[in-house]
Amino acid sequence: MSFKLRLSVLSIAICQSFYAFAAAPANPDIEVITVTGDRFDSTADQQLTVINTIEREEIARLNPKSVVDILETLPGVSVIRSGGAGQSASISIRGTSSGHVLVLIDGVRIGSATKGSVSFNALSPENIERIEVVKGPRAAIWGSDAIGGVIQIFTRKLEGGEWFASVEYGSDAYMRASAGAGVSHGDGQTSISINREKSDGYDVKNDGEDDDDGYDRLGISIKGQQTLNQQWLLSWTGQLETGSYEYDNSRANEADYDNYLWNLAAQYQNDKLTSKFSLGQSRDHNENFRATDRQGTKVYETTRDQIHWSNRYAASDDLTFIGGVDWSQESIVGDYAVDQRDLTGLYALARYQYGKLLIEGVIRYDDVENIDSETSYNASLGYRLNDSWRVTASAGSGFKAPSFNDLYWPGSGNPDLVSETSENMDLTLSYSGENIRGYLSVYQNDIDNLIAWAPTGEQDDNGWDIWQPANIKDAEISGVELSLTYDTWGVEHQLGYSYIDAVDGKTDEQLVGRSEHEFDYSVGYIWSEVDLLVSYHYQGERKENSVDYLDAYHRVDLSLGYKLTQAWQLRLKANNLLDEEIISNQNYFSPGRELFFSVSYQAF
Repeated sequence: MSFKLRLSVLSIAICQSFYAFAAAPANPDIEVITVTGDRFDSTADQQLTVINTIEREEIARLNPKSVVDILETLPGVSVIRSGGAGQSASISIRGTSSGHVLVLIDGVRIGSATKGSVSFNALSPENIERIEVVKGPRAAIWGSDAIGGVIQIFTRKLEGGEWFASVEYGSDAYMRASAGAGVSHGDGQTSISINREKSDGYDVKNDGEDDDDGYDRLGISIKGQQTLNQQWLLSWTGQLETGSYEYDNSRANEADYDNYLWNLAAQYQNDKLTSKFSLGQSRDHNENFRATDRQGTKVYETTRDQIHWSNRYAASDDLTFIGGVDWSQESIVGDYAVDQRDLTGLYALARYQYGKLLIEGVIRYDDVENIDSETSYNASLGYRLNDSWRVTASAGSGFKAPSFNDLYWPGSGNPDLVSETSENMDLTLSYSGENIRGYLSVYQNDIDNLIAWAPTGEQDDNGWDIWQPANIKDAEISGVELSLTYDTWGVEHQLGYSYIDAVDGKTDEQLVGRSEHEFDYSVGYIWSEVDLLVSYHYQGERKENSVDYLDAYHRVDLSLGYKLTQAWQLRLKANNLLDEEIISNQNYFSPGRELFFSVSYQAF
């Protein structure tokens, strides 16, 4: 294809970067520490992958109503919504499918093992401290699903004596109340955050079911740690997300959910070795039913028991080794031939600094019970041109194990499926100066053995077509990604652009749900007690099916804050300020213009 030729030419000119800047701190001298790239606290100089970060301060200014509102601001991250904040949505990174994105909360894997998706609509933005998004294949670090990237959400952390409270009201009878506090106990602290949110919603789908589709959710998170001595640290995390939402479907139109996770960890550290052991569990529970009759309730439940042991050894100032073992057991509820499987992974990383050159290699072996085993790798090198410029090159592989629905759906599953696999190359150039920070990435991702459902030509006893999955598709995804943050006279600008060429590897036709062009621009200004943030998002047209395309759309959001005192703040938020008609999923309506007003108090 012509784009691949352009990609090859551009590849000669630039190499891939170590770090991607998304919500940068206003002071560029503040060192950003990330975890998701290699599982340990690392500076940008130690990373050879693109990582976007969004901190609590930026989340507060965005005043989002869902996690997808936050993620959509990042270059290369695409969102397909089936309605408003309380409805389901899918996330894509660099043109891969939603199932090719691994999602973690405080290091704990979440999501459904039957559908292979994550309920982003069940997560409360008010309980989030920061988000890290790693671009490109990270299966060599994290295992299955990390073909397009990894999203890790960190829950809020408050020091002893710190607390906050806020209330908010808005369009469609929206109401939110949030509070949190930190408590000290010796050489440790524990934070607790609570968020209650509800809305009458609006009619999200053009299907003849003329009703409002509202939601009601409660989120509670607990996070803490205790220092035992100079070597030992204990930490704990717990989260509960429970609620309900209404939607439009011929078989069901309401859902209740109860999702939780917990994690206990112990860390040992000396001058050279850091060793972490964690034990945790996550559950994704969803009940779908008709509002007038709950006898036909469908229950979807996944429970994951997880054990992780990770180690980092600094052999010298220039040579670091990282390695560990992962084990998890997925259990599901339903009429499946197999309702449980074990996953075991072993990984090892070596990183060596030689002058201005940084070299890294990672290899991982995974065994997925009753399916197959996979070996993943990642090889990267980076070269610092000077204090501001750096180039790196990276290649890696990834895989995604078939879901329980793919393998064992009653009457239709295919137990002979194998894992989807990918080969990825990344090239990026990055710059970090006093007032300008950014990167330019070029990438190629080839995915084989994609699982697709298709009619078998047979019918069941009721005359319905029987569908069955098979490893019959390939995908070729190429792209360019640009991120730029710069300051001019106290005004901060953030710009993101992505071009994605995603085609079927066999037919050369564009993949559904992908826009070739996406563009984001935001401008923020803080003056005395006032802060202003204006955001613009452009989504290019998408292919909806073999015939139809969804129109491109523009959206402008505004957030205006005013500090009454150091502790009290008022905020006005306008979503879709120009009241544009936005359709990101066929037959689903956008909410139109929305207005919200909040009052908050924080003792920090």
